[in-house]
Amino acid sequence: MAGYPTHGQIRAARSMLGLKQKDLASKANITRSVLLGLEQPGRKLPDNTALSKLRDAIEAEGLVLLDATGDAGEGVRWKEPSGKLWVECLRHGRAILGYSLDDLAERSGVGRYAISRIESGNLSRTPEPSARRLREVLFENGVVLLGEEDNLGAGVRLRSGIG
Repeated sequence: MAGYPTHGQIRAARSMLGLKQKDLASKANITRSVLLGLEQPGRKLPDNTALSKLRDAIEAEGLVLLDATGDAGEGVRWKEPSGKLWVECLRHGRAILGYSLDDLAERSGVGRYAISRIESGNLSRTPEPSARRLREVLFENGVVLLGEEDNLGAGVRLRSGIG
């Protein structure tokens, strides 16, 4: 069983599930204010019962929480392959870092509106140079986008020593 989720894993999982704070809090049977506190990087003495409920709710929705190892940091990915491409994980990479659209736009040189459109996946054709630049910036800031494997879905993970 995975340990307690970190603030970054919680944000990334919520992003992957497409849930608002109130919705994930409801699934975990905790209050939105408790979830808000658990998503903050500087949380002090988090409630382990709430973290356990949150972990169980996240896993029940089809995600796997990845513990940090000697080679890689914490992360989140789908339990099962679903045909998702790496570009569909850009928003989740931004979420695990706690970056806003403006933060990523400033760091990448890609416009906020363009990032939003790429992340939404509602484009007939993804602008590859912009998407690659976003992936590079996420990597430079500690995030690896995980592609699907034979028995695991796509996801995001921090590089070792990040976070």
